Amino acid sequence: MKKVQIILSLMVITSLTISAGAGGKKGEPDANKTESKTITPVEISKVDAKWLNGDQPKLLTAMASSGTSKEQLNGSSMDVKAVLGGWHAQAVGQYKNYIYVAFSSGKVSSDKVEASKSVKMGEFAKLWIYNTTSKQGKLVELEKGYPHPCSIQITGNYLTIAIEAEYGVSQAALGSTREARSMAKIFDLSKDPNCSVEAGRITQEGMNSGGAGLTYHPGQKCWYMLMDQDMPNGKVAVYKTANENLNSWQKTPIAYYNRFGSGAGLNLITASDNSIWGLYYDTSHENLPSFSKVQMSSDQVMLFKLITPGGKPVESREVFTQIVNIEAPKIEAAGELLASRPGMRFGAGFRYENGKMEVLTCQRNMAKEFYINRTKISDAKKTQVMFVNMATAKGEIYCNSVSNTKQKYHEERNQTESWSGVLQSPVKANINYFGAGSVSKGGFGSFAKALPKWSDAIEKTTSAPMVLFYLEGTKDVVGKMVEFTPTKSTDKKRK
Repeated sequence: MKKVQIILSLMVITSLTISAGAGGKKGEPDANKTESKTITPVEISKVDAKWLNGDQPKLLTAMASSGTSKEQLNGSSMDVKAVLGGWHAQAVGQYKNYIYVAFSSGKVSSDKVEASKSVKMGEFAKLWIYNTTSKQGKLVELEKGYPHPCSIQITGNYLTIAIEAEYGVSQAALGSTREARSMAKIFDLSKDPNCSVEAGRITQEGMNSGGAGLTYHPGQKCWYMLMDQDMPNGKVAVYKTANENLNSWQKTPIAYYNRFGSGAGLNLITASDNSIWGLYYDTSHENLPSFSKVQMSSDQVMLFKLITPGGKPVESREVFTQIVNIEAPKIEAAGELLASRPGMRFGAGFRYENGKMEVLTCQRNMAKEFYINRTKISDAKKTQVMFVNMATAKGEIYCNSVSNTKQKYHEERNQTESWSGVLQSPVKANINYFGAGSVSKGGFGSFAKALPKWSDAIEKTTSAPMVLFYLEGTKDVVGKMVEFTPTKSTDKKRK
């Protein structure tokens, strides 16, 4: 099959110097302004609009059908206090040969009561910057009193990270609540990849934030940010700069929309027609088999147009949702799952650099061996297959590509075990099983012996970007197939 390359265009704006001061409404001071007035050249990759439009957006289906690889980073380069203290990752991103992982220590206020909004507590959000060339990492503390990072997006030469205020204890039974204060910080990585040069920021008093995404509109020659507003607002806000300067954020958002889930994992991308689209990453448990003391989850991505080519916020969003990954069954306690499971609920990053698109996720806990997952997005017609055995029986799958006879697999799995693979579409699968009583006599005379007798469960052919086959049941074992394709919903702007 002829390989079709992803088409991205690189847009560069000449560096200029503009006097800061274009803030919110006329006569209104700019509360989100920093001191620097020099603008680094704007360099962002624009995604071909063909990948975003239609009822089956190619970007989503490609995320689901592209294979994922696991990469180990040298976690021992992290401060030993981080490893032993149980720090957990919130987000991941990459710029050139630097990988950025945001960490929270998970500490609460010492007095276990709501921290005063007028007194910033002593904890910092942590950013671990790992150089893939030198295999060394550096720990950076971000902003005092904002210890909880939520998302990372790297747009061209800029890194945007959303951070929240002190934890407090979010349990009504203890008579305490979590403090509400948040910020999105933007760093110029072209000047220092170790995040010492801040290019701009947005602060939100009285509300937390699960994430923030940043991109540039070449037609309007300005920046847009989609920032979560949680506790108590429950929505996301669209901010806009007055010009190309990342210091010139208007104080008042230009639009609001409903938030999804936790609000974490927000990214913005610019399309080739200058429209701006949002990506939201989350975890789902829908349409997955269940078994006592066994948990399964999947990662999903939501895609929606946010800004028109003319620079206006859309009145109504069409939101497309696609399951892009299914985790293997876990037989651990919920707390252990939270500590170890990689996935998009805890932050993912969409990367498009040097003509390549990728999705990065990372493990939850900090350890001496730290892993990230990298999904290299390809438009090849493939299907990701997941087989799970939840039945009280042994199961097997025969799986092959209809169009590529070299791609074929035969895998056997016991109860709660799974297998996954990526094959060229369409894919044919035959699922069988046998239980304790499913035996037959084989051989001759005295050499006769009991042999397993496999029973047919399900046989299907599919071209879906992602498909789940599973067995369930005890005496009556059945096989089922779930195809995951983009689904659509709509919502409108909020006030």
